Amino acid sequence: MTERGERPVVPWALPDPGLEATLQDPDVQPTIRDVDDATYVPTVLDSQWTSFEPEPEPEPEPEPEPESAPAPEVLHFGPGVPPLGLTNTALDVWRGAETRKGRKEHRGRLHWLRRYRLAAAVLAIVLAWLVWQRQTTDLRITQVTMRTSSVLGCDGTAEVVAVVNTNGAAGAFTYEWKRSDGTSSGSREERLDRGQAEARLRLLWTFHGKGTSKATARLVIESPGRHTASASFSYSCR
Repeated sequence: MTERGERPVVPWALPDPGLEATLQDPDVQPTIRDVDDATYVPTVLDSQWTSFEPEPEPEPEPEPEPESAPAPEVLHFGPGVPPLGLTNTALDVWRGAETRKGRKEHRGRLHWLRRYRLAAAVLAIVLAWLVWQRQTTDLRITQVTMRTSSVLGCDGTAEVVAVVNTNGAAGAFTYEWKRSDGTSSGSREERLDRGQAEARLRLLWTFHGKGTSKATARLVIESPGRHTASASFSYSCR
């Protein structure tokens, strides 16, 4: 340590007692190399002996990448080229022919249905009515009328005709003739076919001898349902 005001002694300023001074030979001249000498290598001073440091060179800016050209736009018109391996039907579908054909067939079926649906509906109604008539309709008597001559002469035979009207169904009905003299024909049966809506029944009544009388014939239908009708005439013989 030194006292304040005294100049400090630098150690390397003192002469080394082990070193001896060397005198330069006056005949020896220093060699100065030309700067163009290829073997000349400049000496870079240590950083602590330089007054400034060289600034680093700026890095070059990266060059902008070239813009890629846009991909060309491809426009397709129509179905294009079909892939390999398609059958004829597949080709038709690809080209749209099969679709148009299917639409035409669909329109044809609709036209056929519109044209014949009314006739089909009428036919279905008629068939249903016939089946219903066959299965559910029974014979039914709707009306009974009778007629005969008004006057009968000596030993004459009177003809009494009864007309029985039905609903046209197939079946049978039973009837009996009854005369005013107390006699009867007994129970009889009349059978009708389908569509036969009328039946005619005849009664022959014969008279003999002289005299006058009034006769009445009566028809009684016993089934189906009960119906009656009568007709009268006069017998006169002198």
